[in-house]
Amino acid sequence: MYYVVKSARIILGLIFLIFGLNGFYTFIPVPEFHPFMKILVDSGYIYLIKAVEVTAGILLLINRFVLLALLLLAMDIVNITAYHLLLDPRNWIVVPVIITLWIILFVNYKDSFKPLLSVKALGKYS
Repeated sequence: MYYVVKSARIILGLIFLIFGLNGFYTFIPVPEFHPFMKILVDSGYIYLIKAVEVTAGILLLINRFVLLALLLLAMDIVNITAYHLLLDPRNWIVVPVIITLWIILFVNYKDSFKPLLSVKALGKYS
């Protein structure tokens, strides 16, 4: 199981680092944009999204703050899923891949996520 988790962490980190950097420096050709993606690019909002992807990818690759990286990527993966399933299904195959890798990591770190998912706060003043 160690190698599965380590491989999932490295592959997910590489995916988000490479495609995040591609948002800043286009070294992988991008097909014509869907109108929604064009809005993200024209507004500059895509740079915030890509910065989060690059940051999370680096954190996963250096194996530091993995929980933070998984939290950062969670909503990004939801948005990627919605975009590819609802708006532009051309590259939909990426969705099950990144979801599977994320779930492998989440299951491995699920005990660390328990305080986030508890109903009652565990803080000093709760």
